[in-house]
Amino acid sequence: MSATAELANCLTELLMLAHPPVAVSFRNGRPAADAKPAVVQAAGCCYWAPAQEERLDTQPSDHANCSVGSYTHGLIELEAAAAGDDTATLLSSGWVAESDLANAPHLPFRPQVIRYEPLAKADQPDVVLIRLSPRALMTLQGACPQIRLVTKPQCQIVPLAYAGEIVVSPGCAVSRARTGLAAGELTCAFHGSALNHIVGRLERSAAIDHAVAEYAFASDRQHLMAERN
Repeated sequence: MSATAELANCLTELLMLAHPPVAVSFRNGRPAADAKPAVVQAAGCCYWAPAQEERLDTQPSDHANCSVGSYTHGLIELEAAAAGDDTATLLSSGWVAESDLANAPHLPFRPQVIRYEPLAKADQPDVVLIRLSPRALMTLQGACPQIRLVTKPQCQIVPLAYAGEIVVSPGCAVSRARTGLAAGELTCAFHGSALNHIVGRLERSAAIDHAVAEYAFASDRQHLMAERN
């Protein structure tokens, strides 16, 4: 088992994840011969779920149905994103303002291939994506209090994580509608180089959480028995 696979398993166990972590890598050249051809999706965030099970190499054209996502992933310029029909709908509805789009984080380069795959099968991923329950968020925040909660659009977590932040998104109306993200789940992203450090912090934090939870349970039981007597 590779070191990344071991860390992926630890991350899954420590956070009690219901879904495998996903790796995102930015590459030059053409898709790998052993990667499954990506079925074009409505947006980049729609590749996250299938990548829990298989490797997908996507090209800029595979992201073209979502102008905002194409911009946050560095695939098109701001002017092109602002000119998209889908962006016009979002702006006219009041869902976002022009200033929101102008200030949205984006990758500082244009990847020729964006690879999505199970973290356990990845080699030096640029970004790690995980789906969190509230309990998992509690555990992760205890280990990494610098976590940042971000607003819409959800896809901005990818460039923010690439820049070195640990970010959590409650999702956004557009992304949740397209991906079917469960009501009780959030999405988290961090740079792939931080994986080992985060797992180490989680191991310590999870042990402390377990200890205080055991104390609370034992204390409550003791008080209940005292009251009954």
